[in-house]
Amino acid sequence: MTSTTQLADAPADDRVLTPRARTVARRGLFWAGVAVVCVLVVGASLLLTRGGGASGIPLDPTSPAPTGAKAVAEVLRTQGVDVIIPDGYDDALAEAQTPGTTLALYDPSAYLSDERLTDLVTDAGDVVVLSPHFRQLQTLEPDVRAAGQSDPDIPLESSCSVGAAERAGTISAGATLAFSDETDAVGCFPAETGGFGVVELPLDGDRLTFVGPTELFSNDAVILHGNAALALGLLGGTDRLVWYLPTVADVEATGPPSLQELTPPWLVPVTSLLAITALTAMFWRGRRFGPLVAEDLPVTVPAGETMEGRSRLYQRTAARTRAVDALRIGAIGRLGSTLGLPRTASVTDVSDAAAATLGRHPAEVRGILVDLLPASERDVVALSDSLRDLEAAVTAAVDPRPPRTRS
Repeated sequence: MTSTTQLADAPADDRVLTPRARTVARRGLFWAGVAVVCVLVVGASLLLTRGGGASGIPLDPTSPAPTGAKAVAEVLRTQGVDVIIPDGYDDALAEAQTPGTTLALYDPSAYLSDERLTDLVTDAGDVVVLSPHFRQLQTLEPDVRAAGQSDPDIPLESSCSVGAAERAGTISAGATLAFSDETDAVGCFPAETGGFGVVELPLDGDRLTFVGPTELFSNDAVILHGNAALALGLLGGTDRLVWYLPTVADVEATGPPSLQELTPPWLVPVTSLLAITALTAMFWRGRRFGPLVAEDLPVTVPAGETMEGRSRLYQRTAARTRAVDALRIGAIGRLGSTLGLPRTASVTDVSDAAAATLGRHPAEVRGILVDLLPASERDVVALSDSLRDLEAAVTAAVDPRPPRTRS
């Protein structure tokens, strides 16, 4: 009993209260939300960078990604083919010069110049150019040209005497190539575009093969139709295969390095992560302002101070006409009320009524109320006095009683 009494009489600051589970959960909800956001951001970054383990480069023989070509490279290795991945142009040129070597070239971004491309193909044995673009065709064989995309729903039949094509039978549709009758080219896998999926030409005792639908070499399409048989037949004809994918590093330097070359590879993922984090924080902590609310000032400003302040502003900016207009607007309103005119009465109605009441010429009264423009500060003072005198005269004419005097 004594313990209970002492606890009840103890100050509130000295009590030890154990928080309930709901309170702890509420406090931890914020950090749980932060953790979820971080996990989502990291996951998105990994997806954008393809997990960091795969290069993400199409037809990369080391990439297990769907667009990579690691499946074909591994099968070739199991069949005894030495698959070589050169480290740059010089390494590819040196490896391709070895007798009994097949060169597989995929350069969709045209990093290699015409001279480098010609030297590489000339020094190599069998050459397989994957998805050749216009400049490559013009450099290597001008009589071969692009013929467009074939129907993706209709596989292409071989219809030629090339061994690799005959063993494949059919392949997936894609880009096609056409050639003139003046060449010794052999076209395989004809399409409705008038072109062929594969075009083979003799090259100094070796062969030069152009493959249009290069998607059939990728990991996700090599198992379709006879894609695998064609890939293994074209790339596995010799004991050595140089699989070369030129990069921006293989571009011949003609000036200072570009911004892309100077940018470290980690900069884009890090800046993207920071931007996503900043946007998330802005969305989480941001507060939307409501519409503007008109409310009275917290203090009362005397009318005399307001009038004096505005007059000083008009004087500082030499706004004589505006100052006189402000005086005239007030005078016209008071005159209309004194003369018993409705609020909808125009300036002309007020001027004519004031002139009739005073027996003056309408042009004289209108000049005071509207027409006269001040050219100097002296004119502003004069017009102000005229307005005051006009109001006093109209008031006296309407109500001839003498003004009351203070006792």
